[in-house]
Amino acid sequence: MSLRMRMLALIGLFLALLAVAGAAVMIANARDAVRAEMASALDLGIAIGRAEAGRGAVPDAVAALDRLGLRHLRFIAGEAPSDSPSGGDAGHGAVPGWFAALVGVAPQAHALTGADGRVLLTVVAEPQDEVAEVWEDMRDLALAMLVAGLLLLGAAWMAVGRAFAPLARIEAAVRRLREGLYEPGPRDGLAGGGVPELVRLGTGIAALAEELAAAGRENRRLGQRLIEAQDRERRDIAREIHDELGAALFAIKVDAGRILRLSEEPKPEATISERVEIAGRARAVLSMAADVHRMSRRILVRLRPALLDQLPLGEALSGLVDEWARREPAVRWSLDVAEDGTPDGIDGLDEVLRLTVFRLAQESLVNALRHARPTNVSVTVRRRPDRVEVVVTDDGPGFRHGPGAAEQGGLGIAGMAERVRALGGTLRIGSDDGQGTRVTACLPCVPAGLEDVA
Repeated sequence: MSLRMRMLALIGLFLALLAVAGAAVMIANARDAVRAEMASALDLGIAIGRAEAGRGAVPDAVAALDRLGLRHLRFIAGEAPSDSPSGGDAGHGAVPGWFAALVGVAPQAHALTGADGRVLLTVVAEPQDEVAEVWEDMRDLALAMLVAGLLLLGAAWMAVGRAFAPLARIEAAVRRLREGLYEPGPRDGLAGGGVPELVRLGTGIAALAEELAAAGRENRRLGQRLIEAQDRERRDIAREIHDELGAALFAIKVDAGRILRLSEEPKPEATISERVEIAGRARAVLSMAADVHRMSRRILVRLRPALLDQLPLGEALSGLVDEWARREPAVRWSLDVAEDGTPDGIDGLDEVLRLTVFRLAQESLVNALRHARPTNVSVTVRRRPDRVEVVVTDDGPGFRHGPGAAEQGGLGIAGMAERVRALGGTLRIGSDDGQGTRVTACLPCVPAGLEDVA
């Protein structure tokens, strides 16, 4: 059953209960009024009957009393028979037996006796006329209430339909949201038809649609940036493979071919210069092979840090800092890993958080050396019960931060900013009083529902 039909049924039930209560009150009042009317009529009939009976013969007195046309009264000469039919004014129409039973007032009779004790005259007060009047009043009132009730239900039908008309638009807006269409149209389309509750509901849905549309645009922007970042990363790797790895392999191919030709020449003995050339080219091949090995390891580390698969996160971070210390001995490096009462520390983080913390430290160190030229670089990782904090600082010339601060760090920091937001965390990049650069990331320890983010 629709909400409109339920409301109309409730209104109809209320009207029915009101009619029943009104009828009950009217019947109760009519019962008391008819009884009082019968008692008064009977007293009047007794007084008149005694006066007429004292004047002459009883039949003449009965005829004279009947000519008076007294309502509710009937006079019978002598004693009234027990099965005497009740009279009444036929002009009132037939009264249903159930209604007369509800009123419940029976005819009242009083016998007038003479001096010898013989019944001269019987006065009967009959309630049929009064009951018929009450019945006619109730019938007219019921008809009026029925017409008024039908008019009220019709008005309620139209009013409820008009008030609930915005529900169709709200339902359409919700359906569009479910289908991924976050443009609800103008707000006045969800105004609610003047109903405060529907106005609030429509306004909330419109605001939700706008927020979802903004989130969708932001997701598309982030997706485009991620695709661009992946393309840049792939171009960098392809350039490294082409420029360095390809050149090294070509040099190995040339040296190996020369060694093969020198070894296959039909000479009884190789000259000293040829032996020296063979040895030199062999050493060049070994050197190129070592360079290729280092280059492949660097590319693999960019794609996936193997340290995290072999060592706990704390030791992987320590190895990362030690590697940079070997590369840049002029810079003072420091690593501080703090665990505030957590039993498993940073090594107990899930794989997504471990990889994110490592990438944050890795990209921050790369950017510090690439852009800041610092003399001191510190990495601090603090594990708290509900979050993990990563802070990387340097004493370089500072960082001009602003709305696009995360993007200024290049591919790595931009990707980390998006990754941190996806995990429900925050990333801030700035300077301390214009000196040095501080990268601060705060990540929740339980990124629920983001197990696929990697």
